[in-house]
Amino acid sequence: MTAPASDPIDQLYAYAAWMLGDRQLALGALRSAVASSLGGPAGPLAQRLAGLRTAVFAHAAVRKSTPASVRERLDDTLRLGTSVALRLGPTALRSGLRRLPVLLTGFMQSCLIAAVQSLPPTQREAFVLLVVLGLPEPEVIALQGDTPRGFSSVKTRMLQSLGGYLGPRCGHLHPQNPCQCPNRLQLALDQCFVQLPEHEQPSDAYPNGSFAGLREMFAALPPLRLAPAARASLA
Repeated sequence: MTAPASDPIDQLYAYAAWMLGDRQLALGALRSAVASSLGGPAGPLAQRLAGLRTAVFAHAAVRKSTPASVRERLDDTLRLGTSVALRLGPTALRSGLRRLPVLLTGFMQSCLIAAVQSLPPTQREAFVLLVVLGLPEPEVIALQGDTPRGFSSVKTRMLQSLGGYLGPRCGHLHPQNPCQCPNRLQLALDQCFVQLPEHEQPSDAYPNGSFAGLREMFAALPPLRLAPAARASLA
């Protein structure tokens, strides 16, 4: 699992961003939930998520994309053709936020968030709560109103689905896989795929190398954190 965000607001923001796949939309959903007092920072996570879950699943219900189309679009954006060497040009790396580790970290975050969108909403939420936010399995089962046996089936399907997609592609899961972040970063920049939204605190903790499995990879990924000004605006 990823290193859980310690700030409750960051947890709520991460939930919305991973569920919706759009960090600007996630901030708007969080702002609305906090303003309505349904997703405030106090109390158990299940209580804090109440307003956000309503908004998130309402949005998910109107999405017409299938898991296959989500994956095809992601592959079309990042993986067509051969790897592209990073070049200096219009998207040249500069100081500050455009340092290479920051961009690589943002790229990896955006790529994995997009990949998770290929899961059906219930499986996606189970993955976000269990793996991204690192909640204990009994809490996830209670929040989703499931049974241990039913959740076991959901968990198996979500891990198989995501692992089946990323397993033969992502260089973080096997060093011989074709998609390596440094070689795809220029293409991602050209496609405006890398997200470094102003309302987030960027991280330069890019996890190099490969990992034994999905959980280990997500554990190494820095969590999403709101910038202080954005967090203060929600109070």
